[in-house]
Amino acid sequence: LGALLDALLAGIGLTDPFHLVGYAVLAALLVPVTREFRFGPLLAVAVAVAFGFGIELVQAPIPWRSFAWGDAAVNAGGAVIGAGIAVVRGRGPTSTSDHEVEH
Repeated sequence: LGALLDALLAGIGLTDPFHLVGYAVLAALLVPVTREFRFGPLLAVAVAVAFGFGIELVQAPIPWRSFAWGDAAVNAGGAVIGAGIAVVRGRGPTSTSDHEVEH
């Protein structure tokens, strides 16, 4: 079990938790903004993933930085998790409590 845990931890980069949490928060914040669209949560994920991919592309030509598919994948995973949590917690496309207007 110790060897398996060591191997698992070796595959996780130091910045992976930050990528995961950062893109989860980004997507969760985008879910209410995209509420008016039919596939709002999917749009929120797509925007967060595109942003992360763009950041990776910008880093590619910088000598002390690099493009990392692993970071892009962790960003995407975080975006899916964040959007999912936002939908489950009622910030998704069917929630209107934030925007109800009395007439």
